[in-house]
Amino acid sequence: MDQSQTTATIQPIDIFSPQIRQTPAQRQHARTQSVEVAQRKYEVMYLDSYGRFHEFNTIARAHPAFEEAFAALGHSAIVQTQNGFMCVEDVLPGDQVRLADGSFETLLWRGRITLGPSVNAANAKQPVMTRITGDAFGFSRPSQDLVLGPAARLLHRAEGIRRVSGSDAAFIPAADFVDGNNVLSLQTSAPVSVFQFGFAAQRSLTVNGLEIETLHPGSAFNLGLRGDALREYLSLFPHKRGFEDFGLMNYPRLRMRDLDLLG
Repeated sequence: MDQSQTTATIQPIDIFSPQIRQTPAQRQHARTQSVEVAQRKYEVMYLDSYGRFHEFNTIARAHPAFEEAFAALGHSAIVQTQNGFMCVEDVLPGDQVRLADGSFETLLWRGRITLGPSVNAANAKQPVMTRITGDAFGFSRPSQDLVLGPAARLLHRAEGIRRVSGSDAAFIPAADFVDGNNVLSLQTSAPVSVFQFGFAAQRSLTVNGLEIETLHPGSAFNLGLRGDALREYLSLFPHKRGFEDFGLMNYPRLRMRDLDLLG
């Protein structure tokens, strides 16, 4: 029986269920908060430091920084593993997954959330997916139509990136490539699952022939989280010992408008 419930605003939200858990950081936050915070369910699978598989569902705040860490890969997006090509929903921590540089690396973490149209459109931002049609960026890029989540970033190489960032390539939001022809914005009309993969550090993952950024929180400052909120955020990534364990970013993040300013 599902015993989850939302109490009045003067009381903390507490969830008890064999399927849904709260971490110590989340329970501490629930005891100290004085106002109700919007929350959602997050699904996590990971390998611990001994290589053992774990999975759990948990309730945490519905904050953009939290959701962005889970909302990159659309359902049925295809990656290559040691067992051949697989849809992202079928890939589990422990599988060897092919990266954009051709190497295979062990998947350490997989996150999933469900997005859907908000019941209060006036006060909530509607989730927008990005659909990239087959061959939009060249032959087999992507190999077939690809739907990405709101947080997806593509590895982009273009003249001017080095002038802006000092790097030959940068991760740019998939939504920045929308042109109304080969790359389209999709409003969600029904609940849809989105995923993200986590490796030892920031990686470029080949998905349907395109290079997609894997899990990395960026800088703690840019997350905009402090205190209990940051501890609650980190509790969703138990394969990491702390924020610094995510390592440095291999490629910077830019917006397409940063390059447009160069003319």
